Amino acid sequence: TGLTAAVLTASMVIPEVAEAAGPGISPSLKNFLLSIAAGGAVVVAIVGAVIGVSNFDPVKRS
Repeated sequence: TGLTAAVLTASMVIPEVAEAAGPGISPSLKNFLLSIAAGGAVVVAIVGAVIGVSNFDPVKRS
């Protein structure tokens, strides 16, 4: 609507807001992506440990 258009126009005029879409990534975005990668590494390590233990010590049922 009109209010949305006004907000978008103001965000393009204000340099601080327009700068957020500049080239490169911000430090907070970089840290966010690195934290996702670190979380993925932890999940892979846990899954690897579970698979390793399950292969090393299988359950024998009769």
